[in-house]
Amino acid sequence: MAGVYMRAMMRRTGMVLIGATAALLAAASVAQCEETKSPFQRFAERCLELGPRYDQTVALARESGWPDLADDMTMGIQPLGEPATFQGWLVNSDGASPFEAVVVARGAVGPKTVESCTMAFAGTDAAAFERSFASTEAARPSGEQKGQGRVRKFFAIEREGVKEALTLDLPIYPNGADEVVASVVSEQRIEN
Repeated sequence: MAGVYMRAMMRRTGMVLIGATAALLAAASVAQCEETKSPFQRFAERCLELGPRYDQTVALARESGWPDLADDMTMGIQPLGEPATFQGWLVNSDGASPFEAVVVARGAVGPKTVESCTMAFAGTDAAAFERSFASTEAARPSGEQKGQGRVRKFFAIEREGVKEALTLDLPIYPNGADEVVASVVSEQRIEN
């Protein structure tokens, strides 16, 4: 009787190990796929392609287990003057990858409620990021502001009758391991 019980237990343990191994391989595959995407591709997927999506980004952050970004850092990254609400996360907290953060905010600009989605990267090729952005041809340049060592480039997109403002904050003299901040601000969309 004990032998039958042990064999059943070993079979269950084997099945659990197979399931755990499959889950780890799937997670590794997703992480590896994410690592092969450029910073611009990650920004495009999270912020640019569908515009800022505050609620969906909050849900993704919780689902992904991203650690919270300090409030002062979050406020410093988000583009709205006085947001009604904001949240930020450190996307890769493994210590081996360069800094990457996602920040979303919701606030008012005049009578309109707007949402923003911002990503900040360190150790990024700013020139390649800007070239990738320019290759989308979706945005029209709308101005530039130079500061000490950095330049902010402003763009406008109109998508489905909704205007979006984009900002790229880049070093004036990129060196291939740069800090890049990219933001999208759009009127809040109510999804059904």
